[in-house]
Amino acid sequence: MIEAIKEINFPAYATLSQATVVLNDMGDRTITADVKIDGSVIPDFSYDWVVEFKGERYIQPLRKPRAIKDNKSIRSTISLTFYHWAIYQLKRDYFVELASTQAGTAFADKYIVPLTVNLREFVVAFNNVLSYYFPDGDIYIDLNPEWDNLERQYVDINNSYLWD
Repeated sequence: MIEAIKEINFPAYATLSQATVVLNDMGDRTITADVKIDGSVIPDFSYDWVVEFKGERYIQPLRKPRAIKDNKSIRSTISLTFYHWAIYQLKRDYFVELASTQAGTAFADKYIVPLTVNLREFVVAFNNVLSYYFPDGDIYIDLNPEWDNLERQYVDINNSYLWD
């Protein structure tokens, strides 16, 4: 167990032994960790192993991660990479143009989205897409009022992930 990292959904037979945290501004955030496993146990990755660092969740999405076993100990060491939850989600979903049915239900319509917007309008459009994928409001953009740019620009979003 590592004091600064909280283990969530870890089985009793697994313990973090060492970790490297990478926190890039405006980039990937990962935690690479060695997990010690009792030697007689085959680890179960059918449920989500999660760690928390500085109040933020990091997930391990692989069901069969790479592992090593040496002859120095009865315990196995598994090297796991935990990805920042929000960044991982944003790299999975596309920015889409939303259309709605007569009943008002939104659906993804197009993956090529040309926009002529100012910064505030872009944030509104982006938040609409985020609300489509994350209806509980888990991920959203909050515009700093000091950055309000009223000049409209053309933005061509073409088959791009939200993280792009």
